[in-house]
Amino acid sequence: MPKMPDRKPITFEDVMAFHAHEQPIMLRIASGMSFANMNLAGIRFIECDLTGCDFSGTALTDAQIVSCTLKGARFNGCNLKNSQIVSCDMEASEMRDTYVERAQIVAGNASNCDFSGSTFDQVSFAQPDLMDADFSRASFYRAVVLASDVTGASFANAVLSNFMLTDADLRPVDITGTFIDIALFADANLSGLDLSGQSWQHCTFHKGEFKGTSLNGANLSASVFAECNFEGASLRGVTANTTGFTKSKLDGVDLSGSQLTMANFAGAGLSGARFNSSQLFSAVFLEADCRAALFEQCDLRQVEFSHADLSGASLSASNFNLTKFHAAKTEQTVMLGTSGSRIETDTDRAIAELYRPDKVALDGDGAGQGGTL
Repeated sequence: MPKMPDRKPITFEDVMAFHAHEQPIMLRIASGMSFANMNLAGIRFIECDLTGCDFSGTALTDAQIVSCTLKGARFNGCNLKNSQIVSCDMEASEMRDTYVERAQIVAGNASNCDFSGSTFDQVSFAQPDLMDADFSRASFYRAVVLASDVTGASFANAVLSNFMLTDADLRPVDITGTFIDIALFADANLSGLDLSGQSWQHCTFHKGEFKGTSLNGANLSASVFAECNFEGASLRGVTANTTGFTKSKLDGVDLSGSQLTMANFAGAGLSGARFNSSQLFSAVFLEADCRAALFEQCDLRQVEFSHADLSGASLSASNFNLTKFHAAKTEQTVMLGTSGSRIETDTDRAIAELYRPDKVALDGDGAGQGGTL
């Protein structure tokens, strides 16, 4: 493999001349130079040493900075609209109180960077190293952080709106006071964190880990937790109206005193879970494992328990109204002091639901592999 040419020093005047003639600046050393408050729109730095350069207040719209050394560089208050920073070493650089729009920071090293107070609008962080980066008080709108190492990073008091984060371990991340509204977290790990009282509305978590996490008093309304693990977590007093917990593991979890109107627990593991004194109007527990769960003194009006396993569960002193128990398992289920109407198993419907055309043929079908039902 041929050796890359050595970088050569360049003067400030030559930098400006290259830019004026729309020529890329390649393999040059411009460390320590100040470009503060200048117009460098469309400039291209490739394989350059820009260590300690000052771009504060600089117009860097449509700029391309590729495979450069940017350690300790300052971008505070600059304009980075439509810019690209690709495979650069930005360690300990500054981008404070900066409005960044439609920019890309791809790969490279952005550890220990100070992004505090900045706004990232339609910005993509694609696999840069963000260890110990400071995003405190930052705002993210329609921004994505993809497969980045955020160990030790701070998002304290940040705003995450229309935000996406993938493959992230958030356990060593500071999210104290973070406001989150409309966000997607794929394969995120929030185990053991104290998220009590925080707002996580309109969020989507797929296969998230919440082992031992405290979400007491949190606002989870209109969020989706699909196939998530809440082993050992606590969700007392949460507000989770219209929230989905489908196929999630919530066995033994305390959700007592919660607002769960129209929440969806279809297919969830809820054995031994506690819902006492919760508002569960029109919630769905279709095919959920609710063995030995506690639903005492709850509002269970129009709740869907069809095909749920309620063996050994207690629904004592709860209020029913058109509450559906179709094909539910209710062996040793306690319903002392309940009031209101229930919809029990529809036998004909239950038989029809057991019909498997790949196993059993109804009269006249002729195509089944088994006998006649």
